[in-house]
Amino acid sequence: MSDVVWVVIVNYRTPALVVDCLASLAEQIVGHPGSRVVVVDNHSEDGSGAILAEAVVAKGWSDWVSIIEMERNGGFAYGNNAGIKAAQSANPPPDHFLLLNPDTVAREGALTTLLTFMKNHSPVGIAGCRIEDPAGSVGCSAHTFPSPVSEFEQGLRFGPISRLLRKHVVSPPTQSVAQECDWVSGACMMIRREVVEDIGLMDEGYFLYFEEVDYCRVARSAGWEVWYGPDARVMHLETAAKLLV
Repeated sequence: MSDVVWVVIVNYRTPALVVDCLASLAEQIVGHPGSRVVVVDNHSEDGSGAILAEAVVAKGWSDWVSIIEMERNGGFAYGNNAGIKAAQSANPPPDHFLLLNPDTVAREGALTTLLTFMKNHSPVGIAGCRIEDPAGSVGCSAHTFPSPVSEFEQGLRFGPISRLLRKHVVSPPTQSVAQECDWVSGACMMIRREVVEDIGLMDEGYFLYFEEVDYCRVARSAGWEVWYGPDARVMHLETAAKLLV
């Protein structure tokens, strides 16, 4: 099994962050021949397309980075779907798609680690990684689907009851070992090509937030496993990227 991946980054008025993200991938992507990054600009109307195109040429990334400029801002799922469609039209198409936020920096070896995890765990259709802040603190990366019980626990936050309902907590404390979960963060989400062929693209009815929750739900309903792999690490500047509005 090969390990070709197309990374999809959706930009909305954050070209400088995208350049930093691309820089973190530069040495990693060359280790996987045929792999590419596609940056989808969601109609930023701030010159992002030109800024990114100039940076790609200046830094010598033209062999593995392409830019798609959309005619409207259709939201996060819309932008990711455009990147996935571009990858699907490649000959041959990649084995995996990696959705990566523009306000992320891939730590050393993150790409290879995720690809190796997918290669060694064939039932896994979607995998997430360890999400860190700039100081190295870890946020929750393996989540449980929201439910009335989880909403009750979230609102109450009372020790004894929270302990009784801990399996319903949407974002439990992050573990140091790989584990199956309901959904992983769309900030860094690797999807096996067969999953997209099986269940289709993301639901563009979600403009921002919850599209990854929904996609993982549909994948699990189709029999695919969703896993968290802590050995792959990505730094996320969670409040740095602009909302896609």
